[in-house]
Amino acid sequence: MYDKPRGLFSRWLRITIIRGYPEGDSLVNSIIKQHMPFGLNILVVNPGPALFSKVFSCISHVWSRKVYDYAKITQMVLNDERLEEAVKMTAWETVADEGCSETKALTKAKERAKTILLEMESRISNVLLKLAAWVLYKLLPCFIQSAVVLPSQIEMLKKANETGLPLVFLPLHRSHLDYIMISFTLLMNEVRYPLIAAGDNLKIPFFGWLLRGLGAFFIKRRIDPVLGRKDVLYRTTLHTYIMESLRAGHNIEFFIEGGRTRTGKPCMPKGGILSVIIDAYMDGTVEDALLVPVTINYERLVDGNFVREQLGQPKKMETFWSTIRAMWETLKGNYGIVKVDFCQPFSLREMLSAFQAQQNKLTVNKTSPTEKTLKYTMSSSSLYGTDVIVEEHRQLVDSIARHVVYDSSVSTPIMSTNIVAFLLLNKFRDGCTLDKLVEAFDMLRQDLECRKRDIAFCGESLDIINHAMDILGPGLVQQQRQEITEVIDGQLIKSGFVTAIRPVSILPNVIELSYYSNTMLTCYVMDSIVVSALYAELQSQINDPEAIARNNITVSQDLLIQRSLKLCDILKYEFIFCKPCQDLEHVVVEAIENLSYTDIIMLQEQGCLDEESWSRRFASKFDDSSDEEHMSSNRTKSIQYKLSLVPEHAKRMEFLHTMLRPLIDIYTFSAFTLKKLVGRSLTERDLIQEILAELKTNLDRGIVNYGESLCVDPIKNSLKLFEKWNVLECHPQENIKILYLKDEYDKDWAVTEIYETIAAFKWTRNVN
Repeated sequence: MYDKPRGLFSRWLRITIIRGYPEGDSLVNSIIKQHMPFGLNILVVNPGPALFSKVFSCISHVWSRKVYDYAKITQMVLNDERLEEAVKMTAWETVADEGCSETKALTKAKERAKTILLEMESRISNVLLKLAAWVLYKLLPCFIQSAVVLPSQIEMLKKANETGLPLVFLPLHRSHLDYIMISFTLLMNEVRYPLIAAGDNLKIPFFGWLLRGLGAFFIKRRIDPVLGRKDVLYRTTLHTYIMESLRAGHNIEFFIEGGRTRTGKPCMPKGGILSVIIDAYMDGTVEDALLVPVTINYERLVDGNFVREQLGQPKKMETFWSTIRAMWETLKGNYGIVKVDFCQPFSLREMLSAFQAQQNKLTVNKTSPTEKTLKYTMSSSSLYGTDVIVEEHRQLVDSIARHVVYDSSVSTPIMSTNIVAFLLLNKFRDGCTLDKLVEAFDMLRQDLECRKRDIAFCGESLDIINHAMDILGPGLVQQQRQEITEVIDGQLIKSGFVTAIRPVSILPNVIELSYYSNTMLTCYVMDSIVVSALYAELQSQINDPEAIARNNITVSQDLLIQRSLKLCDILKYEFIFCKPCQDLEHVVVEAIENLSYTDIIMLQEQGCLDEESWSRRFASKFDDSSDEEHMSSNRTKSIQYKLSLVPEHAKRMEFLHTMLRPLIDIYTFSAFTLKKLVGRSLTERDLIQEILAELKTNLDRGIVNYGESLCVDPIKNSLKLFEKWNVLECHPQENIKILYLKDEYDKDWAVTEIYETIAAFKWTRNVN
């Protein structure tokens, strides 16, 4: 596995002087005097021994980089059999729809296929790559303090590059700067530059031409112009272009989530392009490919925030002038550190073999001794031209995609701004002193180190917190110097000053602050799941004075597991809780045991009657494996945990519960708003607006406590969940989704049951 870095604040003396900061006042400079960096700042060029390289270090460094040959594949794509079949199919459809001659329809289809390809394909240029690299060396330090990557990861990529196999880079997507930083890192370390899948919204004047020359190939954001009707010719052209690119030896890069995350936590993966990569191996186009998960994090997001979109306003399309303005604003900003993590590459062939072995084992154990194999047939009628005729293939694509996102999410560098935002929103929402924040920061930092998370900073906590608050700015974090007074002999005496810190928890600022906080959710989501399930299970006792007086509030492990699994099912479009090869129930049990180690809940020995004990011992002499499993199951059910009533533990539990409360509020009120669909239908957009309005109303009333609950992406995920539960039905109509309740749920009482199922996890504890 790849090394886990401990992070750094990298050297930026030159940048602080440019901005006018005194050298002695630089936080990072003071830290560097005490600590060695734990990574490589790729923005720093070490001059060579020659005079030219010393005087013109950047130019010398860039122009000395290795040059690769990037073969043109236009004609190979146009001559491919799959594309020719798709052209014929499209021509036949045109003849049937328009009644024109077959020759004319065929010519029209061929011309469209060529036009699609020319508008899509990359025209990568070595000269342009090196020129862009030199410009980046000059521009990036203007707004980024350092861009850090581990040297061990660079060496790992170089070895992977030397295999001659295509490298498929699969980054999580936070910013438009992602592909710039990844490509810049690869180019400057002489790893073959990838072709990059980009949305056609970036195909704007000049910048579209520039991106195409830097390796981008453009994909429509909406592949099918009519919802529910596939554009066969476009899909097949894209499929063939990717296949031929791999055959020609190109590396590929695409964002496994599709678009940028709007919430700060990873999105569910999209398997379209990944399925093409798998097809390329399965039909022998490539002998193997190395999949490289990549994750990037920023102390401050470079290309703004997504607050407008999360509040339900439409996304603004990129234009030439909006891009110029954004670049100018970016160059004037201070965005701190960027950390890039390349995870361990894994062989597609080995992954397929492991998946095949797992499927064969399941087939033998559950169905019949006959082994199934992955089979598929090439067609131009499905996603990118591939028809999968067995469910195993779809499961394979989804499993690999989820594995990549999971690996990337647990490897995501934790920045100082993430921890500060996380603590302020979940522990100190009403404010705290700087001393309290430093104390909590230290404890969380130690906990993250124990969990072996990538912490991308080092140094004294006080300096790090001040740095993080400067990066976040006064729009997200307020600092006030307050005077301390105390009464002595009936007189108010001034005893000093403290710094009071509180998050800006009003709309829309709190949504942006939650973006930084949400990066931390993947670290503690299972703990929060278990605590929320515990609250839901014990809500009749946990605030009952009599039960508290008896100090004997218990819960069985079995019930706690079931509640936890139910909440995992509710939030399955928000998080990937474990690797596809892991059993979720085992992960839940492990999270329960971890909570017991901290004494939040305590394992209570379960006694049994003498007769029952004797009968178990007697039965154990005759048990077989199935009996053993049954007894193991009984033992699991008999395990009881006792709830700690110590105030310190109660506050810790409430801290863990608070993390998921904004999401649970969203899902609760999404379920509540389903009542408005009883006996009628709404467009998806109108239903989302209804849910937002319901949340806003209850936020004003104080029923919803978290402004970050006004967020469109989780609302969309909740609607996906209701579709998965067969509560909602979706009917596409002229690129608009019409939603209505299925017959069995088209009643007030049925919708109320869905609401109550989710609302049980909304209940909270009185920590006072």
